[in-house]
Amino acid sequence: MIDSHSHIFHARYDSDREDVITRAIERGIDHLLQVACNLPECHTVIELAERVPGIYAALGVHPHDADTVNTAVVDEIERLLVHDKVVAWGEIGLDFYYDNSPREQQQTAFEVQLARAISNEAPVVIHTRDAEPETLAIMKRNPNERGGHVHCFTGTMDMAKALLDLGYDLGFTGIVTFKSAADLREVVKMVPLDRLLIETDSPYLAPVPHRGKRNEPAFVADVAAAIAEIKGVSLQQLLEATNENFYRVYAKPGLTWEKLAFAQA
Repeated sequence: MIDSHSHIFHARYDSDREDVITRAIERGIDHLLQVACNLPECHTVIELAERVPGIYAALGVHPHDADTVNTAVVDEIERLLVHDKVVAWGEIGLDFYYDNSPREQQQTAFEVQLARAISNEAPVVIHTRDAEPETLAIMKRNPNERGGHVHCFTGTMDMAKALLDLGYDLGFTGIVTFKSAADLREVVKMVPLDRLLIETDSPYLAPVPHRGKRNEPAFVADVAAAIAEIKGVSLQQLLEATNENFYRVYAKPGLTWEKLAFAQA
C-alpha cells in the first residue's frame, strides 16, 4: 500500500525516523510521498527522497506560508521540479480556517503556483479548508490536464463532486475513522474507487485506534481498512485501486516506482 501524503521529514521524527520507516515497511507500505510546505522543506524532502528508495517528493508552498511566495521562490521550485524523484507541485491551496497568511496573499500564491505547475505539466497537491468557493474559482480559472490530488478531503458532497468533475482525485486520512465524521464517510461512499487515495498526513490526524498519538505512515493501513469497510469492498480491492490511482496521478516520464527498502543515513 502507499501513504500518498505525509511529512516524516518534520523535526517530530528526528529521534526515530529510521524506526518509523521500518514500521511502515513491516506494515506493507511500498511508497511514501513526502510533501513540502515551504521552500526550505523542498530541499529537505528531496534529501530524504534521495536517501530512501521508496520515498518521493512534492514541492510547494502551503497557504500558511503564502506570504513567503515571490518570483524567486516559484522559480526555485520550478528548477527543482526536474529532479528524478519529484513528482508533483504542492502542497498549495487555501486555508481560511487558520488564516495564518492574509487571504488575498493565499489566493495569489495559490494561483501563481497552480499556473506554474500547469506550465510544467505537473500534477498538484491541493490543500483546502473553509474556502470551497474561492478554491473552486481558482481551479476553474486554471484547468490542469494533469490533475492532481486534493489531500485530506473534509469538504462537502458538492465540493467533492465539483473536484471530481475537474479531474482531481480525493485523498482521505484517519479523519474517516472519527465518530464525528459521518458526513465525510458519505462522501467516501460516493467517490469512485478509481478516484480515491489513502494517506496519513503524518504527523497529524492519527486514525482510531491511534488517535491522540503522533501519526506515522504505518497507520495508513488503518485508514485503508476503514475505507474498505465504508465502501463495502475487500481490503485487497481497495489497496489495488488506490495503488493504481497513485501511480496514475503521479506518473512521470522515466520514473520507475521502486520498492521501499532500508536506507540508513
